[in-house]
Amino acid sequence: MAKALVGALALASLPSALAFRNTSPFFLFSSADVNVDGQDAQVAQSGQVTADAIASMKSCPSRVYLIVRQGSVSSSDYIDDTNAPTLSSIMTGGLSSVKSAAVIPEVVGSVDADRISSHLQSACSAEVRKIDYADWAESGVESLPLPMTEESAPQVVELTLPVPPAKHRQQYLGAYDAAFHSIFTHVAEAGGYTVIYTTTAQTQAQAEALENERTYEMEDPFGGAVQMELKRDTAVVHRRRATKGQKTGGLFEKYQFLSPGLFMGISATIPLFLILYFGLQSLASLEVSYFAFSKEMGPTAQRKAQ
Repeated sequence: MAKALVGALALASLPSALAFRNTSPFFLFSSADVNVDGQDAQVAQSGQVTADAIASMKSCPSRVYLIVRQGSVSSSDYIDDTNAPTLSSIMTGGLSSVKSAAVIPEVVGSVDADRISSHLQSACSAEVRKIDYADWAESGVESLPLPMTEESAPQVVELTLPVPPAKHRQQYLGAYDAAFHSIFTHVAEAGGYTVIYTTTAQTQAQAEALENERTYEMEDPFGGAVQMELKRDTAVVHRRRATKGQKTGGLFEKYQFLSPGLFMGISATIPLFLILYFGLQSLASLEVSYFAFSKEMGPTAQRKAQ
């Protein structure tokens, strides 16, 4: 099932999915058999996704529910090679306990995580434990014990991750990734689990700030090619100075056979040859009798002369 979720994550890389700007992905995976309606959809409304997630939790399939809130992200943040994507890193890490998964790359609107948490509290009699990223960064996962016994009630662990800034965005996303991975590992050890990973899309101001940051980093996209040419020309000059005017190296290093002048001469010669060819062909096709060049000697010619 892990390979199936990794394949589902790859759906986010489709160009049609990346064309949406005001959408964000939704992930749900569990160690129990959970059926989520519309789990193979590419695009879905947030209200429908919330209702489907709640419907899949009616039977209270797990003992621990990890609800993650991540704001200001898009599908591209989870398929970028420069950032180790949280969910795909878990799946490719050999986590065989995942039995069911649902991935929707583009969700229009915000999935109501509070509504899902309230449903789990009322329907499953679950206790809520909220975790803030800043508090976790100071204390670490050791301060998050989850005492689970046969008689203990199910627990809902709510993790809120900060909005990644435009500057050094990939570094912050990597730090959030590490935090989620650590907390998830701690939650998975407590027993059966279900992870509901909700996200929100970037605002217009955040998208513009990120675009400006990317544009600023891309100062000279052709700098590498220009520098390569300069290095090549400089090497030729140094080699000529070192040999004191003597030409060394291979034949094609000494002389330039296919020069621009050669191509110009060929391009000018071809039309001239065509003109000459058609001219000679036209002259050769003329049909004039020999009598046209003979001089008249009869009486008619004498009267014309008079």
